[in-house]
Amino acid sequence: MPAKTTKKVTPALKQYLELKEQYKDAILMFRMGDFYEMFFEDAEVAAKELEIALTKRSFGKGGEKAPMCGIPYHALENYLAKLVRKGYKVAICEQLEEPKPGKKVVKRGVVRVVTPGTYFEDETEDRFLMAVYPHGKKFSVSWAELSSGDFYFTTVEEDELRSLLNKFSPKEVLLPEGVELPLIKKELPAATVQESPYFVPQEVKESLENPTKGELKAINALLNFVKETQLEFAPKLKPPKRYTGNRFVYLDPHTQKNLELVEPALGAPPNATLFGVLNKTKTGMGRRLLRFWILHPLKSVDEINKRLDAVEELKGSFFVADELREELSKVYDLERLTTKVTAGVANPKEVASLRNSLRNLPKIKELLKEFSSQLLREITENFDDLYDVYCELERVLVENPPFSPKEGGIIKSGVHRELDHLREIKENGEKFIKEIEEKERKRTGIQSLKVGFNNVFGYYIEVSKPNLHLIPPDYVRKQTLVNAERFITPELKEFEEKVLSAQERIELIEYELFKNLRKFLTERADRILNTAEKLAQIDALLSLAKAAQEYGYCRPQVGNFYEIEIEEGRHPVLERQLEEEFIPNDGKLNREQFILLITGPNMGGKSVFLRQTALITAMAQMGSFVPASRAKIGVVDRIFTRVGAADNLSKGLSTFMMEMVETANILKHATEKSLIVLDEIGRGTSTYDGMSIAQAVVEFISSELGAKTLFATHYHELTELEGRVKGVKNYHAAVEEVGGKIVFTHKIVDGPSEKSYGIHVAELAGLPPQVVERAKEILNSLEKRKTPETKEVQKKASYNPQIEAPLFKVAQKVQNNYSASPKGEKRKEGAAGQLSEEVKALLQKIAAVEISTTTPLEALLTLAKLKEEAKKLITS
Repeated sequence: MPAKTTKKVTPALKQYLELKEQYKDAILMFRMGDFYEMFFEDAEVAAKELEIALTKRSFGKGGEKAPMCGIPYHALENYLAKLVRKGYKVAICEQLEEPKPGKKVVKRGVVRVVTPGTYFEDETEDRFLMAVYPHGKKFSVSWAELSSGDFYFTTVEEDELRSLLNKFSPKEVLLPEGVELPLIKKELPAATVQESPYFVPQEVKESLENPTKGELKAINALLNFVKETQLEFAPKLKPPKRYTGNRFVYLDPHTQKNLELVEPALGAPPNATLFGVLNKTKTGMGRRLLRFWILHPLKSVDEINKRLDAVEELKGSFFVADELREELSKVYDLERLTTKVTAGVANPKEVASLRNSLRNLPKIKELLKEFSSQLLREITENFDDLYDVYCELERVLVENPPFSPKEGGIIKSGVHRELDHLREIKENGEKFIKEIEEKERKRTGIQSLKVGFNNVFGYYIEVSKPNLHLIPPDYVRKQTLVNAERFITPELKEFEEKVLSAQERIELIEYELFKNLRKFLTERADRILNTAEKLAQIDALLSLAKAAQEYGYCRPQVGNFYEIEIEEGRHPVLERQLEEEFIPNDGKLNREQFILLITGPNMGGKSVFLRQTALITAMAQMGSFVPASRAKIGVVDRIFTRVGAADNLSKGLSTFMMEMVETANILKHATEKSLIVLDEIGRGTSTYDGMSIAQAVVEFISSELGAKTLFATHYHELTELEGRVKGVKNYHAAVEEVGGKIVFTHKIVDGPSEKSYGIHVAELAGLPPQVVERAKEILNSLEKRKTPETKEVQKKASYNPQIEAPLFKVAQKVQNNYSASPKGEKRKEGAAGQLSEEVKALLQKIAAVEISTTTPLEALLTLAKLKEEAKKLITS
């Protein structure tokens, strides 16, 4: 805004400044005739972001000039989309009355405020608006996608909130006034976060699923924000639906990212995701539902098998399924069209698209009757083909209407009597003009005389200058040209008024009839949205069936048992990206071997095997067929992945710290029914530190969790855990050595790998020969340093965090007490009894250990000796 000025401003600019004061945090688009104008800082920002010319306009007579830019009113949507996608809030100010002679300024007002979370015209991506109400350690959350009408609410803890934020990626988040929630900025750095005063409980419809007080606050904050910003253009939302998190497999943000479920890895093609592979949908509703299914695998065996039954039936009914796909391809995005209708912004073209979509529904319903699986039968029994709605649209709307609702050409003949009469007047106008022209030629004898029309002067009779002496007295001069004069007659003037008023009246009547048509559809919006949900289900199921058919997927056996067994499993995304044939692998997890310890070289296929097992499990539980020849999937409650090396330096977290944070989260939340994928643990620190941590993690999973785990590691020493730690089974990525060179087979086979082949991989990567040879020399030297005693201790000693860590604390306490006594002085024994000389000697050895400077390997060696001495004391 400009600095305060004493200069007198124009009435229009005064009006602008008053409105801007009400919408300080928004770019104000101020309608002036055929343009939306922006001034001052708004103009400078908009001109830069929209790449349009920045000019200046005077405040008033003799006043200073204000920066200004503008856009044509008919191009609003394109420019608005650009600003909103860049995170700006835009207030749209319209002229609320027609300009009147003598009136200095027309009435104007803001009719809608568009924000990143409320821009429902965007058909390129989902734009969720979310409201979060923190209370204690819990968060009540509501979120809606205005373009589709989807509306959810729930109460979650922090980890679940992180998962929600990443699954739905809201563009805008509302918080109560005075509340900060850094977690949101951490997870969604590009989202708009703002405070809202609307977190107050209000009465709610009985149809809601018993929301808590906190949930009610979140729901009302969202609804009131939409009402405040969209005003008369607020779209109809579906009734809020409780999001039941425990119905779905928990996928934390790292797992969603690591498995590339819906977002590709950095630098990968956009379709290099599970969604990209499975998406064969024909409608916008189906696309959104399939994405939801991928991010929300089910835990109910009955629900999963209902989907699998439907997919199997569709896959087997080749011809009927193809007919269904063909009919669905004619259906537009009914959810988004209905949203525009209920918001009052749908144009005639969009309503025609809705009409054309409904035209295909009876055929779809007939095709659905061919199926007998439970889920498809339920869809068919409750399928409303909306035939009455289609008939009304077909009766009223022309086949190919224009975009604008205010220029006529929308309504069919026979709908409105006055409209038909006015059209007849207009259509007969051309014939009448020809009759006047012929009559005037005969009357005046001027054969070159012609009757014409233009938007400025209306109808006229044109006479060339050489014939002006022949004009009758009743001709009234209207316009002078270089070679001719234009005239009007009383008869032509009367006709002009009749035709022009007819056109104006036609446009007015057609606009009112079109608004009535939108109202008719709004009153039936719930029915349309219910049918859209059914179509989305059909579309998503057909998509899974088509993918299964094209890619040779099998139906998994899914149940409430522990085992996961996969034969000839393939990575669903990678196999579509590879030009050569994908090498399949088997995998088996059960009570006897629930921790698969996988060793082998980089590029050998370990990471692919880990990910494909997790993906196949997720696919099976979302109700999809899977890339394998056979799959038996025991339902899991959570899938965790710890994959790759990444850091977050902006938050002060190194690669190793990130690795430990992710691992800690997994160990904290995993259960016996979880699936854990660990791809390298402990690689970000020293070898012995990392190896100790990795082994401790394996032991913890074995003894405390019992979770099905795939653990890929380069620590070959960990392979000795098989047979000593319950559930551990060795596998390795097989390689073949040919002439001193290695060849990757990409097969995962039984047993540990012989070595890591790191230097061979470095050689394949193109390291200079002298570097490779020197690395081999250093490796030989390091391997010779491993004494038999060290190897034996590594084999026998295992770190148990529940036993040894407390022991070290005792040792530290004894050491501190011992150090505090005068040198050589014997400590007095307490009343509880006297310690034997052997126990005192052992405690002195423990007390003498300098924990702060002891390496993990030295600690293992010392601990092994102390344990042997302790055992002798116990048994003696």
